[in-house]
Amino acid sequence: MKKPDPAQLLKDVEDIARDAGAEILVHYHGDAKVYIKEDKSPVTDADQAAEDIILPRLAALTPGIPILSEEAVAKGDRPDVSGGTFWTVDPLDGTKEFINKTGAFVVAISLVIDNKVALGVIYHPAFDLMYSGAGPGTATKTGPDGLRLPVGGDGPRAEEKDGIRVVINEKSANMPLVRGYLSKIFGDAARIDGAPGIHRICQVADNDAAAIIFNPVNRNGRSKWWDVAPGHAIVEAAGGKVEDMEGAPVRYDADDFQVPPIIYLSPAHAARGAGNKPEAEKRPDRRP
Repeated sequence: MKKPDPAQLLKDVEDIARDAGAEILVHYHGDAKVYIKEDKSPVTDADQAAEDIILPRLAALTPGIPILSEEAVAKGDRPDVSGGTFWTVDPLDGTKEFINKTGAFVVAISLVIDNKVALGVIYHPAFDLMYSGAGPGTATKTGPDGLRLPVGGDGPRAEEKDGIRVVINEKSANMPLVRGYLSKIFGDAARIDGAPGIHRICQVADNDAAAIIFNPVNRNGRSKWWDVAPGHAIVEAAGGKVEDMEGAPVRYDADDFQVPPIIYLSPAHAARGAGNKPEAEKRPDRRP
């Protein structure tokens, strides 16, 4: 199978995400029903409606490339992704925020090629804000005015007189491990911001935060691919850095569709060398 060209696909994927987001808003401003999945997490009519838009259009865009989508997997649809090239889809990331009417929910799509993330799109329907990227130097954000602006580089960055801002969901993370890790790379300067909101990854790409760590305690620190791959692509496209907490590159090749605890570093901090470790200390990513 011929390898897809992420740059050529990016605009189409943005359009798909935008259309799914429009459908989500119909439910957001209406009366979406809430259900509980087997893993005890909530799902709504909007999740399914968005997935129903995304999956057939991705399949038509890239015939033969498997699609790994959160709600489909929850229903038992586990496509064969052993070839290393596949899509990940979270049709509505931030379902709890959707239910609570905070606006902090997104459509998140990524393309993985040879087990490495190659394209990412994160669309915020409530704010009509699109972040996307498909390779180094390609990260952009597009707001309601339709103006596409570059994201990342080595500045500007958020004011740090009160400490280096690190965004973490403290309610779900293994905080003793996180605090120990942060002290190693930022010393005493790290200031944890536990404010909720899935758009925090985009803040890292935009240099509004120095880093974000995914280390969910309820899954032994492992995160589902569809939760992390879209942001991974965007942060790296902006010039940032994504690695596991041992300093190794993040690969999407585990049998459980999850990655180990990972950290995203903003472009500004990646440029400074934050998080760098001697090569002898680094180990390749391993299957569980």
